[in-house]
Amino acid sequence: MERIEEYLEAMLDIQKEKGRVVKTSDLAKKLNVKPSSVTEMLLKLSKRGYIEYQPYHGAVLTEKGRKVAERIKRYHRIFEMFFRDFLGIDEEESHRLSCELEHHVNDEIVRKVCMIIASECKICEKCDFKVISLVEAEPGYYEVLACPSAVKMVGIKPDVKLKVVDRCVVEVDGEEISLSKSVAEKIIVRRISQE
Repeated sequence: MERIEEYLEAMLDIQKEKGRVVKTSDLAKKLNVKPSSVTEMLLKLSKRGYIEYQPYHGAVLTEKGRKVAERIKRYHRIFEMFFRDFLGIDEEESHRLSCELEHHVNDEIVRKVCMIIASECKICEKCDFKVISLVEAEPGYYEVLACPSAVKMVGIKPDVKLKVVDRCVVEVDGEEISLSKSVAEKIIVRRISQE
């Protein structure tokens, strides 16, 4: 499926850039493959309903193909932002890793990464995640959505409810815990109540 997704993604890019049908030569150049390989793949994509293809004229994505291409593009942008902005990995390596991962994840994995980057993310038109890092949390009650494994030993882990007492100070199971700013930044929470 990975190769199919790469073709669909490339077709989406070409259609957006050039505003016309995608020619075999366009894909061959973009994907660095032989035109005969492109023709073979276009026939396969057409049979599967991802594209409409007319030999010697070109191809366009069907609704089904466009949805797959846009999903893969979205996955790529989400992972790239996660690697670059949250893990501090350089742009080139973030792009390379995202290219590999985008084809091997499902919606559930992407949803979990989205929870982590939601407070900074502008990728989706509408974000369903109303989350913040613990360092930004005002006093009140929160549910932990994601956190480093190192804080599990003090009782902070996904699905745990905690009380924010003050900046970087939380109460878990009646015990007050002070966290460093660098650790609190990595704990992603969702407010559940003020009291």
